[in-house]
Amino acid sequence: MNLWEVYVNSLADLPQDVELTLSIRTLNEGKYKYTYSRVAAKVSPDLDRYPDRLQVRFGRGQLSDKKFSIEILGEKQIVPEKYAWGEADIEFLARSM
Repeated sequence: MNLWEVYVNSLADLPQDVELTLSIRTLNEGKYKYTYSRVAAKVSPDLDRYPDRLQVRFGRGQLSDKKFSIEILGEKQIVPEKYAWGEADIEFLARSM
């Protein structure tokens, strides 16, 4: 079980069982604690529904007393597609080195 944290303005920003795009950070102990990820996820107030836990903070950092379960469906690309590195860019860099 992983522990994640998200910042929202309101609990209404976390609709139940709908695919959401969230910026979350890990709270697991270790080298990568507090690492942010942009993910597609589903959340639920039922703690047994999904395998991981989600801790919610509001805009000013206040910790919500309500806990959620979360399922990470996959990582989302942060950089827009038109700015992302493609095969041609990688080949160009390899040739120029």
